[in-house]
Amino acid sequence: MIHTTKGLISSKDLRVLDRIESGENFRKISTEWYHGEDLVRKDVAVSMLRPVEAGAKEGKLNGE
Repeated sequence: MIHTTKGLISSKDLRVLDRIESGENFRKISTEWYHGEDLVRKDVAVSMLRPVEAGAKEGKLNGE
């Protein structure tokens, strides 16, 4: 049984679609669960390939 937006549904009644997407700084794997034509669950895992810059460069105020 799989927890979905429609409650618990047997896995044999669901169609599963796995997607892999890559970008400049990420790789995303998602699993979509369909009951008929309805998307009833989506699981996503994202891997960042490089750290995201968290700091900011020092700026100057006008007139300084």
